[in-house]
Amino acid sequence: MDGLLTILLDIEKRAWIAVDVRDVEFYRDYLTPEALVVSPWGVLDKDRILRDIAENPNELPAYTITDPRVVPIGEESGVLTYTVSLGGQTLFVSTVYTRSDGRWRAAFHQRTPALRSPEGEG
Repeated sequence: MDGLLTILLDIEKRAWIAVDVRDVEFYRDYLTPEALVVSPWGVLDKDRILRDIAENPNELPAYTITDPRVVPIGEESGVLTYTVSLGGQTLFVSTVYTRSDGRWRAAFHQRTPALRSPEGEG
């Protein structure tokens, strides 16, 4: 399982870099044809994801990825989860990867903002 974690986390880190430099071609190849992203702005299909990457004028703030984990789903799929901190917020992230023709591609991605704990609690 450590091998799968290393492989998928490396791909995920390259995806973060690609977003930051607006590398649409990376994402065109990285995403499966039916890929979806669930975000606070809704459910985005591959065409919308590519358009958003190309049109976004903002650079990503510095970010840190922590607590990566992987759940294998058979031999050809897996779910990568981790926590990312950026721009003063924390997100819990999940990406479902599937392998075809020997290549791992993202089929689904979701970012969930962490809730702030109420004053005086945890």
